[in-house]
Amino acid sequence: MEKYQIGDIVYAKLGTFPVVGTIVAVDTKAEKYLVRFSAVQQNWYAEEELIPYQQK
Repeated sequence: MEKYQIGDIVYAKLGTFPVVGTIVAVDTKAEKYLVRFSAVQQNWYAEEELIPYQQK
């Protein structure tokens, strides 16, 4: 559960689309990361549901 830290940029699925978001919180008990996509959209994800963002 130490793969990502607050501020890391990741790909996560929001509905059916992969979206770029930022890790804004970590829940070590539930082993989930809170990823924010915009000012009003965010969701909790397990580590295996996230992919590191790589700028092209």
